[in-house]
Amino acid sequence: MVRAAPISHRGVAASHSGSLGPFFIFLLHKVLPSIFVCTLLAAAGFPQSGTSPAPYASMNRDDVAYRGPDRGSMKDLPGDPSTIGILLPLSGARAAQGAALRTAAQMALGDELASAPGASGSRLALAFRDESERWGQASSEMVQLIDQQQAIALITPADGNIAHQAEQIANKIGIPVLTLSSDATTTRINIPWIFRLGPSDSDQAKIIAADIYQRRDLRKVLLIAEEDHDGRVGSDEFLRAVNSLHAAAAERVDFNSAVPDLASLAESLRSRPADAIVLWTGSGAAATLLSALRQAAPSAVIYLCSKAAQVSPQSSPWFSASLISPTPERARDFAVRYRQQTGIEPTLAAREIYDAVRLLAAAVRTVGPNRARVRDYLSSGAIYSGVSGVISFDKAGNLDGEYVLRHAAEPAIQAGSQ
Repeated sequence: MVRAAPISHRGVAASHSGSLGPFFIFLLHKVLPSIFVCTLLAAAGFPQSGTSPAPYASMNRDDVAYRGPDRGSMKDLPGDPSTIGILLPLSGARAAQGAALRTAAQMALGDELASAPGASGSRLALAFRDESERWGQASSEMVQLIDQQQAIALITPADGNIAHQAEQIANKIGIPVLTLSSDATTTRINIPWIFRLGPSDSDQAKIIAADIYQRRDLRKVLLIAEEDHDGRVGSDEFLRAVNSLHAAAAERVDFNSAVPDLASLAESLRSRPADAIVLWTGSGAAATLLSALRQAAPSAVIYLCSKAAQVSPQSSPWFSASLISPTPERARDFAVRYRQQTGIEPTLAAREIYDAVRLLAAAVRTVGPNRARVRDYLSSGAIYSGVSGVISFDKAGNLDGEYVLRHAAEPAIQAGSQ
């Protein structure tokens, strides 16, 4: 904090003892009356109650958009086919998850090419890069996808940190990004290049809290939050949703997936049984926790955030939020074919990445190989009916849609229904 230095009057008093002096008389007669008048005018313009003045202007979110010059044909990307760049965890502890998501993306490309053989603009390719393990690797891989492989758009995984990195790169370079991250802060500052698939943390928190406290009337709730960016942001949203219902606060436990203390957590659950357990973690932590939680609290209802819900549905029964799907036949067909190729049920992330590829393919087919025009297509309100639900974005990149609470590997359950 910078403090103003106190004003001393000693110099004036010493210099003019016994006389005001000509300069000081000039100040009294000429300058001070002007200052007094300005002060009165300024005071009249501000409320006297001590409240802050009203802002002189405000910004309309709908007026914030990309208006750059890159929509002309001279800015179309060269080469054929057009490439969609996809970041996935392809090595390390989450390699199996990345491989399953890669299969979903490849299925989408195959279905897209089969649905429009020979159509203008339908030639597409996918370029996969590894985002995991090394700090800064994701940013480097994104730049290479943009610079070396001339990607027309990027798809990023559920990791909020990577989504924010993509947000900054997209804004500097001008490339549309579809992210599976649920972190709503990626779309809160009106960067016009990033679009968020799936329900936000706030959307999920509200529907889970409503099911726990209103539909089921449960009161002993344990919230387990992973000690990372996504865990902190999401768990704060859940506690905010609980508070808005004027319900008893959930007990929050921070979980360090690097040094998991399952024994202490299990002992705590046995001594203080929970009616409901909410996991705001990644899928790796969820896989570690679920079996231990089921043994320690067999009757508790378990809820997973969308990032945690990438764990295999067969591991333990749980609920998670997702879009309402008006095309169950299409979703079931995808699930059958996905099981045939992978041997597992498709996760919400697998459905979303399938839809992301199909949506970008439709954009390129409609507007051609131009990043700015693809961005315009995504922000235009165009509707795509996919296997994860109906996808349409507002101008800030948020997904428009209604959400339901879905049981693992079961049909959608409307929140509030019996």
